[in-house]
Amino acid sequence: MVASETQGVRSQAQPIAERHGLELVDVEVKGGGGRRLVRITVDCKGGVDLSACRAVSEELSQALDAADPDPVAGSYALEVTSPGTKRALRDQAAFDRVEGREVLVHRARDGKAPTQLTGTVVVAHPDAVELQVAGEDEPVRVPYDEVVKATQTLPW
Repeated sequence: MVASETQGVRSQAQPIAERHGLELVDVEVKGGGGRRLVRITVDCKGGVDLSACRAVSEELSQALDAADPDPVAGSYALEVTSPGTKRALRDQAAFDRVEGREVLVHRARDGKAPTQLTGTVVVAHPDAVELQVAGEDEPVRVPYDEVVKATQTLPW
């Protein structure tokens, strides 16, 4: 049931997110009984602010209420959020959204143990990301297949 609910919410949320210039990253339908949660995660290059989340939430709430059949049976709480800094970065789209921000990359190559690399995302290519690392004159190119784990770092 949750899979069909998730798909129903996704079909309503996708065009709304796009109208607001956002990418629909994830849809979750969790819980049961009177404690259900529908969580929509949206993102865009440069990040998402509270007003964008609020606008999507208001429009999506109306769309879900008007949908027939109702994609989510019973009552639920609707939450629209951004991925935050802990979201895993794995591919061009993910690194593209954090262009200009600092990231921490755990990189494994040549069968050796992973090493850590901190740098600012310069550009995300189809096969690799370029990071400007402190002390390096040129950006460091990290192929995605060498990324074990990567997350955005906090600015403080």
